[in-house]
Amino acid sequence: MQTKIIKTDLYFSLKMNENNIQDNITNPSEGCGGEAVGVSSVGSFLGTAEDQEKPADAGWFVAVVRCNCERKIAAAMDIYCHSRNIWFEPWIPMQKIVCIDRRTGKRKSKEKTFIPTYIFCHISKKQLNEIRFRSDVYKMLTMPGQREIYQVPDAELNNYRILVENPEIPVVAYTGPLKKGQKVRITQGKLKGLEAYVQRLAGTKALIGNEIRYVSGATIEINRAFLELVTDEK
Repeated sequence: MQTKIIKTDLYFSLKMNENNIQDNITNPSEGCGGEAVGVSSVGSFLGTAEDQEKPADAGWFVAVVRCNCERKIAAAMDIYCHSRNIWFEPWIPMQKIVCIDRRTGKRKSKEKTFIPTYIFCHISKKQLNEIRFRSDVYKMLTMPGQREIYQVPDAELNNYRILVENPEIPVVAYTGPLKKGQKVRITQGKLKGLEAYVQRLAGTKALIGNEIRYVSGATIEINRAFLELVTDEK
């Protein structure tokens, strides 16, 4: 299973606007319907993050939205911000899966969201309400027991993103908090230099992973010979 990431550096047709997308998104109270979002109904993102200067206070926040509508809503957010000259970068991890077509009996591939209902939003704190109070956003993720909107640390998100975007090793989403263990660094391959935490050891293999607190963890299995222990200097 490979994880594919929806890019934000594509260009959207000028004839498309936010209303076209909103017309295809039902109100949160109406139910999801369980149907996957088709690629053709999403279009491309505008790439507003490349067109404008990144604000000094920009940070990563998590919007909770309707299941199976993540891509449509992220595109609508991008169009809205672009029209108002607001710097914005959405990120939605996608995974490619292979299944059997019930009608033809043949294998086919399709994409689904790696972490359902979540859109990672890179935006200035001053502009956060432009996302927060949208009708298609249930809520912004907060820390347990608190009302403050949670900002994902940049380093935490970057490590997680490197892990799930790697094209060589299958990645598994893990929604529970990861147990603390030894901190290790990968010494070979395209993930060389990535630091993660040991979750389990089995023979010559090790299960290692990173997490975004309160959101999700991701783990991969790797040969123990490709790992070195990291000792944090105090």
